Amino acid sequence: MKLAMLQSITLHGTDITHVDAIPSLALPPPMMPYRVYGHNYLDHNALVQVTIGHPCSRFSETSAASSNAVSLRPPLSGLERTEGYLHTSPRLKLVVTASPAVTTAPFSVPLPLTGDKVVYTFQAPSLDTLSLEFSLYPNFGTKLIGRAASLPSSFASIHHNQAFILPILDHHLNVIGEISFEVNIVTPFSGVTLKIGGAVETYWKSISTPASTPTVGRLSYSRFMLPPRAVASAHTSPSTYAQPAASSQALTHSSIAGNFIYITVQVTRDLQPVTFCDWRLPEELYELGVADITLLQFIALAKRVGRSKTFSSTVVSTTSLSDLHRSIAASMMPLSDLLKLLPPTLGICLELAYPPTSIQTQLSIRHQTSLNDAVDAVLRTIYEITSLEGHVGRRNVVFTSFSPDVCSALNWKQPNYPVFFASQCGRRCPVRPSATALSIEDTNDYRLSSLNCAVEVCKTNNMLGLLLDAELLSQVPSLVRAVKDFGLLLGAFGGKEQLSLLSAGENSADAFLQDGILTYSDYSKRGN
Repeated sequence: MKLAMLQSITLHGTDITHVDAIPSLALPPPMMPYRVYGHNYLDHNALVQVTIGHPCSRFSETSAASSNAVSLRPPLSGLERTEGYLHTSPRLKLVVTASPAVTTAPFSVPLPLTGDKVVYTFQAPSLDTLSLEFSLYPNFGTKLIGRAASLPSSFASIHHNQAFILPILDHHLNVIGEISFEVNIVTPFSGVTLKIGGAVETYWKSISTPASTPTVGRLSYSRFMLPPRAVASAHTSPSTYAQPAASSQALTHSSIAGNFIYITVQVTRDLQPVTFCDWRLPEELYELGVADITLLQFIALAKRVGRSKTFSSTVVSTTSLSDLHRSIAASMMPLSDLLKLLPPTLGICLELAYPPTSIQTQLSIRHQTSLNDAVDAVLRTIYEITSLEGHVGRRNVVFTSFSPDVCSALNWKQPNYPVFFASQCGRRCPVRPSATALSIEDTNDYRLSSLNCAVEVCKTNNMLGLLLDAELLSQVPSLVRAVKDFGLLLGAFGGKEQLSLLSAGENSADAFLQDGILTYSDYSKRGN
């Protein structure tokens, strides 16, 4: 009788014919993907990035290789060389320690260093007392062999990625080697606005993964596998580094949509952001950059060369966006004045141009503002103007730069606006957004050398996406899906013919930069 009752039980119209049958507990997919507003940022602590070797400033030089970052003298010079013994573990290790107390444990790496870039990232509550120690130990043991130390005064005047070379001393204070490294510091910004729905527009993003996706014909995920050492170095930062599965085909959606006018911004010597899209000012008698002069001198020069233009609201409303971009690119004016002239409903894409040391030397640019001060000046202007426009409308702002350090600082200093890292991926593109677009030929920075490095920069710094050359993407269409599988949005810049190849189909980009207008497609249509 009981068996007959069990056999007669039905579940959702399906008869249970076995006493041990268990109904499916699978939940239906969510009706709307989970949205994340903004991104993680620095509140009180400073972010310190220590790169072993000089890959960010002397990438093309042999001495900048990771294997030459730690140089030991005899008799230790033979201990770390184990290339001839494939099954022999490294005999030495380098332990990097930051003090006083920081939010990470000591960082250890075996010697000799491999070809992977070694980056140690951590947060420090104060830079006034920050010091670094590089200790040399046996790979299996705790007996100290030698140590190099940097004092807090070394980090007091860092403007950008700064290179250091320290001697390694033993117990008898004899020099037994040296270590070379670079330090980049991102300080917190105090003008962040966290109120959602207020005067400042905060973007959102969501990542969804289809239940089943075909992988035939797709580029293998392993082609863009990031170095494990670089991933581990980012665990101490607020960003969450998550690698998708090989067949995940992640679909990233965002609130960013519509047209954005592309504006190149630089910062004067007195920390005032201005619009100017070249490294050298139009001054025949002197070789000057924007950072060499003050705002008043910049305005006076603009009037003298006839590039001090103003736009009325009527002209802006009746002019096409492409013509408006050309007028802005040909003008020289403070960023605050330009934002007051443009309607709040018009989105802007700000490229912050920051000349590296190689560009400074080549063009004889004498003065260089601190990277943190330059980024703070631009953010302060954006927050002040958008707060004043709050009663009219919230302006959409997107940041970008061809400098990885600028993009890193822009993203870590604020949570409201998205940041896209622009890269030419080791090439010199025929069609570039501006004359300030950096390439590997302009600066010996390994992060500009390949698409793999560009993806690594975005993921380790929690950026929203990449802005890449359309010619490269059209030649290898599978790169589009490979980048998207990392949960990144992908924009393309270049000629009309190359962009048209990426505007439709499975390997279509999310945004297109043409004639100074960055156009984002509707998020609901991305990934189709």
